[in-house]
Amino acid sequence: MNKIGSLWRQQWTPIALIAALAGALFAYPMVLGIPLLDPDEGLHASIAQEMVEQGHWIVPTMLGEPFLDKPILYFWAEALSLKLFGMHEAAVRFPGLLFGLLGALSTGFVAARMFGPTTGWLACVFYMTMILPTALAQAAAHDVALIPWINLALLLFWESDRATTWKISARYTAGIGLLLGLTCLTKGLVGIAIVGVSYGLYLLVTRRLTVAACLRGAGSLVIAAGVAMIWYLAVEAQMPGYLHYYFVERHLLGFTTSSQIHGDEPWWYYLPILLGGGLPWLGYLPVVVHDAWANRQAFRKAAATTPTGLAKVEFRAIASPHLELAEDRAGQRDKGRDDRGAMILLWCWLIGCTLFLSISHSKLVTYIWPVFPAVAILAATGWVRMIDGRLSDAAQRTLRWTFLPSCVAGPILLPIVLVVVQSEFDLRFSAFAWTLAVVAALGSWLPMAFWIRRQYRATLAAATGSIAAQFVVIMTVVLPHVAVTTSARNLAQYFNEKGRLPTKLLITEERVGSFVFYLDEYLREGLHEGRVTQAQITRLPTSEPDTLVVLPNRAVNRVANEVDLAGVPFQEAGRYRVYRATDLRPSVLAATSQETSRH
Repeated sequence: MNKIGSLWRQQWTPIALIAALAGALFAYPMVLGIPLLDPDEGLHASIAQEMVEQGHWIVPTMLGEPFLDKPILYFWAEALSLKLFGMHEAAVRFPGLLFGLLGALSTGFVAARMFGPTTGWLACVFYMTMILPTALAQAAAHDVALIPWINLALLLFWESDRATTWKISARYTAGIGLLLGLTCLTKGLVGIAIVGVSYGLYLLVTRRLTVAACLRGAGSLVIAAGVAMIWYLAVEAQMPGYLHYYFVERHLLGFTTSSQIHGDEPWWYYLPILLGGGLPWLGYLPVVVHDAWANRQAFRKAAATTPTGLAKVEFRAIASPHLELAEDRAGQRDKGRDDRGAMILLWCWLIGCTLFLSISHSKLVTYIWPVFPAVAILAATGWVRMIDGRLSDAAQRTLRWTFLPSCVAGPILLPIVLVVVQSEFDLRFSAFAWTLAVVAALGSWLPMAFWIRRQYRATLAAATGSIAAQFVVIMTVVLPHVAVTTSARNLAQYFNEKGRLPTKLLITEERVGSFVFYLDEYLREGLHEGRVTQAQITRLPTSEPDTLVVLPNRAVNRVANEVDLAGVPFQEAGRYRVYRATDLRPSVLAATSQETSRH
């Protein structure tokens, strides 16, 4: 009975922790009603809304104009959510949060298959509580849907390399092809490139690059092409030249030249993002490296002083004196599991993909997202060795001097976030918000109480709970204020209250984004191509009498050097000024003539 009770607790404790974290980080945000963030979240929501209302299920459109920069899968997910649950923020964010949760669960599943269930649930909670993956999932870009497909494709590649029959290998190949096809429908060729670089580098390092491995890869690509090209060819039929634009201009030229919007970043662009976004668990990768080095040194010492046949026995005695006891207690070590091969794959995944993405000219924060599952799994392997008593003494010291200072310094991080946000967005948080932040930040000290007692599982539960609590505070008291300063919800409400739109509305210095999404349905029905457009305030087209110009408040000082806005009447619409184009045009012309006369 005691063994059954112990097994029950071992199974349900991590499940309860994962469920609690999922509720706090992926369900709670949907009830907050935070405005959609522009430009990307609002833009994608408006496209998905138009897909539902106009029936544009093949070629995504924005105000009737084809939007060809992103594939269709995530738009389909958003559109389906809007159709089922209604036109509101929670329905927009549901697919991204769901894919974020699937990314965490698939990370845990990969770790469990490679190293056992303890590493699996720990990798899952580590991924859930890493800064960048969790933060990006709150206002998800299309990249969020890549994570589960890439995780599972790499796992199936790893499993297929160990298949005992050709039938099993064929099933894995078919599964990989389906997953790679889904990555193509999510972000084009990026997913295939990341999987190919990770697993290809692994095959080279481990000398497993065989004809059979090449055939599996080729077969997977054929299946992936069959899955994805159905949609791509359908778009090409409606929009001739799309395939050249997307795969040549966006992919090939975006990778090799600076032709894209994000094409001017330095080669080291991803390093600070990886270091900061991987906190706090990225800090434990040196522990894993230190442990591997210590064990290697111990093995060499044993091999040099012990007959060849006894070297492995001596190594176990030197490097891991409590290994057998830990294995009996954990009951989860598979003697046939290739731990070394799995570790090599994870390092190839992390390092190889980071280098590959750094070589590309086109860089963006979300592009590095797929390497974070490898960070979570590697960190989890180090902590599991600590829990099981298999971590070398030197690595234990490294872990201790990483963990304890992070706990001690933890309470200063959240207040710093509030100070930075106040300064950047010109906000002032209430005393209640500061109190919540301080209380949540002080929770960083709680894990040390369990650490002192050597209760490492409880230590990690307290640590991940503390991180989740700080995320909840940010989502509750910080994100709503930040969202208001980036969303067009108030601008749409301004026109909803008036009950009509002008003949032409020019939104300057900003993409249209969420404005269309928040308009009342009867106003959206009256939209047509060109009625709501973007423009630079210094280059306004010839205006019709009933034309309004929208200028964000944050851009007023910036354009004042080029356009004289003094004395021009306007109306406030949240964070925007609304001008009549007939009032504004003389000011623009005067400023232009003055600038010309100076030269």
